[in-house]
Order: sequence, then structure tokens, then C-alpha cells
Amino acid sequence: MLTVTKKAAALLKAAKAAHGLADNAGVRIRKDVMPNGSEIAVGIVINDDPDPEDKVFEQQGLRIFVEDALIEPLEGRILDVHEADEGPELVLR
Repeated sequence: MLTVTKKAAALLKAAKAAHGLADNAGVRIRKDVMPNGSEIAVGIVINDDPDPEDKVFEQQGLRIFVEDALIEPLEGRILDVHEADEGPELVLR
């Protein structure tokens, strides 16, 4: 299972609150394709509800919806925050 750090959860909760969504809303981790078409990227969006085939779990008080195609590739990975010059960035390790 994907692990979400406290810092990443806090950043995502703040983003969710800024959108004014209901308490049961969460973040959806989905598969995106890079413009060159040969690489896969991971996108994170704030959603009211998961898609029907998403895996749903909660960590650090945050509901997380993971697209079915990413469940296996994200197994054992950690979603964390990296402090960049432009501000905090979410990273997968």
C-alpha cells in the first residue's frame, strides 16, 4: 500500500480545504501520460468521491482514492513533500 507522510497529508488537506469540499472528499491519485507518450506520470486531483474501481483508504485523516491501474505500481511507495525553491512539492519515493 502507498504510505502518505504527515507533511504530505497536511499539504493535501490544506488544498482540499481551499476548494471548500465536504469532509468526506479526498484526493485521487490517477495515471497521466506524459506528452511524449512513452512515460507514465502520476496526477493528484481533489475529488468528492472515488471512481467506482478506485481503491479507497485513509491515512493521516485524509481519504485517498487510487486508480486501479496504479495500485500495484504504488505498492510500498511513500508520498512525501520536498521543499523546493518555488515552494513545497509532492514527491513519490
